[in-house]
Amino acid sequence: MVKRITIEELKKYSDFISAHHSGHFMQSPEWAVFKKKQKSFALVSIDEADNPRGTMLLFLQEVRRTKKKFLYSPRGPVCSRTDTAALSELLDAAAELAKEIGAYKLTLDPDITEGDTVWLDCFKSHNSRIGDNARDNAILQPFAVYRIDVAKSDDELMASYHSKARYSVRTSIKSGAICRLGSREDIPCFCAMLSETAKRDGFTARGEDYFYEMYDALGPDAVKLFIVEYEGTPIAGSVLIKYASKTWHMYAGSNDEHKETLPNFLMQWEMMRWSRDNGCPSYDMRGIAGEGDKLKPIEGLVRFKKRFGGELCSFIGRIDIIYNSAADFYVNSLKGAAAFVRRITGRK
Repeated sequence: MVKRITIEELKKYSDFISAHHSGHFMQSPEWAVFKKKQKSFALVSIDEADNPRGTMLLFLQEVRRTKKKFLYSPRGPVCSRTDTAALSELLDAAAELAKEIGAYKLTLDPDITEGDTVWLDCFKSHNSRIGDNARDNAILQPFAVYRIDVAKSDDELMASYHSKARYSVRTSIKSGAICRLGSREDIPCFCAMLSETAKRDGFTARGEDYFYEMYDALGPDAVKLFIVEYEGTPIAGSVLIKYASKTWHMYAGSNDEHKETLPNFLMQWEMMRWSRDNGCPSYDMRGIAGEGDKLKPIEGLVRFKKRFGGELCSFIGRIDIIYNSAADFYVNSLKGAAAFVRRITGRK
């Protein structure tokens, strides 16, 4: 049976979500609080003894320049790979919700790899459209990430790196640079470095308000800010999110000062060690593609992350379940026309 619950009620299932191997911070009640500007819904599948079998957090999204709405479940649902009955219950409940609120589709990007045939078959049985990743991919999570098992001693962890990373970490340590754990007060300093990196590399940086709201909603135990300093001057920073036994490297920025100290290598080394020491053997370096095209890996980014070893995880990507074919056709036609105009005008 599936129950539709409030975000407050979802907190009762926090232990289930955080302990589950599919648990993700983007499916947590804290993430819904952080995304409070978006209307959210929560579903829970329970067994006969009222024990949870699966949960799904959904956000209501609007298509720009239209009145069309759809549901989006980032990295959802949280459910056993073998419990297709619970997954089907959650998808059926999402379809009922969509009908009530007038959403024309459900979009998911679950934490499942391309070879997970059990879940893929279940999604297909719900008339899903799988692999349409090139369309409207801006709302989606990375299609491929590097994940590293950091449950190792310092020597074992260092040995798991490629030689270039080992050399760079040791060089950074010898340079006198230090990496410290920051606090909420360091957010402006970090944002300044992130903004400088964004201008240098051509991406859009989040503002200070975003990080203050994230810090306050998820809490200081979940949002960790690392700052690299050289002779007392901040030269690099990064945001790490901890959820249960996993950590995710989310954002990083640096300035042009003292590049010779290789601060980004030191920062990765210290974040991995911190993750291990705080009960998180799984360290996620996140995506390897760019902001404009999440399907196209950036060579330098791939090269940097690959040097730390780990495993490249390729996810199935976008999954759409269409409830209103006419609305879907209309939205896709508008996007196709907009893309054509951008091509002939040279606009991004």
